[in-house]
Amino acid sequence: MKQKAPFLPGISSQLSGRRPRRQIEALRLLRDQILSSSICDYGQLFHRILPIEGLEQSQQTRRKRCYPEVVTFWAWISQLLERNASCHQAVTLVQNWYHEGGLAAPAFNTSSYCRARVRLSEAFLDHVAESVSSFVESRAEAHHLWRGLRLKAIDGTSIRLMDTTQNQKEYPQPSRQKPGCGFPVMGVVGVLDLASGQLTDYVTCRHQEHDSVGFFQLRESFSKGDLVIGDRAFCSYAMLGNLLEKDVHSLMRLHQAREKKLSWKQGKKIDENSRIVVWKKPSAPPGSRMTKTEWDTLPDTLTLRLVRSSGNGRDGRKRTIYLITTLLDPEAYPTEEITAVYAERWKIEVKFRDIKTTMGLDEFRVKSPEMAHKTLRMMQLCYNLIKALQLESIRGEAIVMDELGFQGTINVINEFRSSFRNLQDKPILLARKLREIESRITERILRLRPNRHEPRALKLRPNSGYQLLTKPRGEFVEIPHRTRYKKAA
Repeated sequence: MKQKAPFLPGISSQLSGRRPRRQIEALRLLRDQILSSSICDYGQLFHRILPIEGLEQSQQTRRKRCYPEVVTFWAWISQLLERNASCHQAVTLVQNWYHEGGLAAPAFNTSSYCRARVRLSEAFLDHVAESVSSFVESRAEAHHLWRGLRLKAIDGTSIRLMDTTQNQKEYPQPSRQKPGCGFPVMGVVGVLDLASGQLTDYVTCRHQEHDSVGFFQLRESFSKGDLVIGDRAFCSYAMLGNLLEKDVHSLMRLHQAREKKLSWKQGKKIDENSRIVVWKKPSAPPGSRMTKTEWDTLPDTLTLRLVRSSGNGRDGRKRTIYLITTLLDPEAYPTEEITAVYAERWKIEVKFRDIKTTMGLDEFRVKSPEMAHKTLRMMQLCYNLIKALQLESIRGEAIVMDELGFQGTINVINEFRSSFRNLQDKPILLARKLREIESRITERILRLRPNRHEPRALKLRPNSGYQLLTKPRGEFVEIPHRTRYKKAA
């Protein structure tokens, strides 16, 4: 084949170099690289739970922004992991991410980040929730269940919001507080999976509403094979019958109204502390959120098991409590174990304390109910991520989930957060670092002390250098030149 003679014989063609790439294209490729790999602080730590590729595919961000959904999500998670830190701290973290990638960092202005939090789509958060749930279910083991049943506790709590007109309209402040001197309170009813520690579902309501109102909105959270554990607020004919229709068992403390009329000799005796009783359906659903059609479908009678248990109350005195359950077989479900299982209900109180006190989320610093709902969703995802990491750490170990310290796990996460930089392309070093973190988490074992009683009292006195706000700020008159106030103005 005939070839043309070179233009400059004796000079290599490699000296001419490659075709120059446009600068804007180079910046775009570098920017894409930083968004996918530089958020390794948390993205690499939780990459087995939330793969980075899946997050990038599920994000709804189409424009090239400084705060796409993936970056916004991890920045918000960083706030929650550091005791509900400010948005300024989250922006500083994002600036550090961009700086490590060699790109110009966004301006130190929280307005762009706050708008990005508002834009965070429900579809993206749904993908995160599904990924965490799938990861936890794949690691479920038989010893996490009780006699083949998955224990789920239900209870209510409340969260304080900022005093804005929108929040007051949706979630009014308690009636005993004067106008302008209180804070809106958002009620929350949640379901906790005691097997994995996951907060599986929740609903919001006004704090004045009874906890049982939230139950009827959470009925779809329970399925066959679950054992629902609740306090006396959830012990009603409607709730027990509704769960039984779905082949869901329940274990509740007997409602105080029924306990006043209780005669222990009624029903069929099983053993010394257990009897079979029959409840008749009331003529009308008192205070129930069920429709008349749903109420009519309930059975006319319920055959239940009444269990008696004794123990020490908070005051240290002996006390007898009565439990009601749909577990009728005394051989398959012994009375002593039923009493012990009901004691597990207290764990949901402890988990709410971990979220509100340990994570500093007893108050949401948001100005609208919409952002309060989104913050609550992020709180659930952050808490479930921590529990999923704990579950992965103890897999194959003779350690129970409740033995791991929640605050200790958060300390390990924050301490090792910056240890993943430049490890995204080094799988051996990355796996070694993850094993080290799991080892550190399993070292934080709590010394459990059952039946421990300590008085609920504060030792530290409040600072008396300020007056109490007893009127709206526009009407309040401050007493000048005072360092101590013995009474309100």
